[in-house]
Amino acid sequence: MAESTVELILNYIEQHTTLVLATVGSDGVWATPVFYVNRGFKLYFLSEAKTKHSRNLQLDEMIAAAITEDCQEWQTIQGLQIQGRAYLVTSAAEKALALAAYLRKFPAVRHIFEAPSQFKGVIAARWHCIEPEILRLTDNSKGFGSRFELNLNKGENASQSE
Repeated sequence: MAESTVELILNYIEQHTTLVLATVGSDGVWATPVFYVNRGFKLYFLSEAKTKHSRNLQLDEMIAAAITEDCQEWQTIQGLQIQGRAYLVTSAAEKALALAAYLRKFPAVRHIFEAPSQFKGVIAARWHCIEPEILRLTDNSKGFGSRFELNLNKGENASQSE
């Protein structure tokens, strides 16, 4: 049985660890890689408030992001493009859920959270959440230009374009 677009995209998100986040601020656009975890389609990452992307998000919540891999042949190109909004997580409950998901995905960093004062920047790090509106998975392993798209804003289930 073929995977649905929802399953394809969620599996891709769960199998990867790093996304490139694009933000816009008063001095233009900026892109930076961040580790992330997900709870469904919501993506969480930690950053200090003084980083350029965090400062940009204070001015404009719109984001674009990409999760991809380095390929040598066009037949193996896969990647997820995301358009949406990001916000600073303020709820203690949501922070706890993000941290629990982070520790499940990255168990090797547990010691950092157990003694944050010993690691530069950890105390000042804040959780951010990306709420995707459009997700588009490109997967050339399924045929050149195979794309699977979800528009969560419109409540679409899924669509495929090849």
